[in-house]
Amino acid sequence: MNEKQKFTLIVGAAIGSLALGYLIGAGQSWYLLERVNTLELQVERLYEQVETADYEKHIAEVELGIERAASEQLQQDLAVRQDEVLALKRELAFYQKIMAPELEAQGVVIDAFELRPLRQSGHYQFRLAVVQTDRQRGGVKGVLGLTLNGLLNGDKVVLDLFELAELPDSEKEFSMRYFKVQTGSFRLPENFEPESIDVRVNLEGTGNTLLERTFLWSELAQTPAGNT
Repeated sequence: MNEKQKFTLIVGAAIGSLALGYLIGAGQSWYLLERVNTLELQVERLYEQVETADYEKHIAEVELGIERAASEQLQQDLAVRQDEVLALKRELAFYQKIMAPELEAQGVVIDAFELRPLRQSGHYQFRLAVVQTDRQRGGVKGVLGLTLNGLLNGDKVVLDLFELAELPDSEKEFSMRYFKVQTGSFRLPENFEPESIDVRVNLEGTGNTLLERTFLWSELAQTPAGNT
């Protein structure tokens, strides 16, 4: 091989190396461009997801704010209604104190006694509500008494409603602020004809004041709960 042939071979090899390097570089550049495009698309999708998440978060915050505002409004309305009810009860207690002083003492009244028949014949549920109409007073303590009056085989009988309802004596004692609700269920004895229920509230304090109120069975049995 002469010098000219060697030179031609070297130049051809160099050109081939350059061409190969160019092809490899071009291929790598194309791959990198494709990779960059893919990453840019992923970034755009991520931005869209972030924007969507921010929008949904904003909507959720708005809805939560509306719910909180509605809840606060309901609580305010409830507080207003409670104040109206207490105002009415104070007004009622004022007239009761004039017309029937025995029904009110130390800012406390026997508000209601309700009776509801249960599915089983002769079974009933009762609900007693004692209310403190004077909100300026502190807590009130006392003892409840419930007696059921009626006829058993033609004889007058007085029954302890707490015993009929199988409630412990501890249920008779109470310490309340604003109101006290006592409930229980009982079964009438066989051959017993109920006539009335006496409610007594013995308040602790000066003179241990006693409140008393009588509810006729005939009226209780006909009065829907909540209207007594």
